[in-house]
Amino acid sequence: MADQKRLAYSIIQFLHDQLQNGGLSPDAQESLEVAIQCLETAFGVSMEDQGLAVSQTLPEIFEAAAGKEPEHIRTNSEPVTPSEDDIAEAERLKTEGNEQMKAENFEAAVSFYGKAIELNPSNAVYFCNRAAAYSKLGNYAGAVRDCERAIGIDPNYSKAYGRMG
Repeated sequence: MADQKRLAYSIIQFLHDQLQNGGLSPDAQESLEVAIQCLETAFGVSMEDQGLAVSQTLPEIFEAAAGKEPEHIRTNSEPVTPSEDDIAEAERLKTEGNEQMKAENFEAAVSFYGKAIELNPSNAVYFCNRAAAYSKLGNYAGAVRDCERAIGIDPNYSKAYGRMG
């Protein structure tokens, strides 16, 4: 049952992210809210059960299972140079993630930092910031993984070493 609860928690977390950042219609938002309530009731979990979090988000797990590695994990392909527009949008998303951290909305912060990473996977700060959000959610494995990615991008980034500790 513990694994079922962890899976249900991951689904609920994904649905919360979609509610906050999905740009959904009011009807779709209401449907997701009902789905979240049903899952919470059926499995006896809620977003407060942060100890159920796993080291990867549901989309990351799905990408791995579908055989498509996320763009920011690929190591044997040519480095992708983001456009100026992508860099600017990634910075905007990082700033929004920072605002969500201040508001203690850590799930949303993870989502914003993740979107910034998708646009500019060579910025160590985005990984380190997402590591902070993961840590606040009790997802320490995810935090360590992101700190390691940040260090892989910039071995001199001392904040990533400190955050990993």
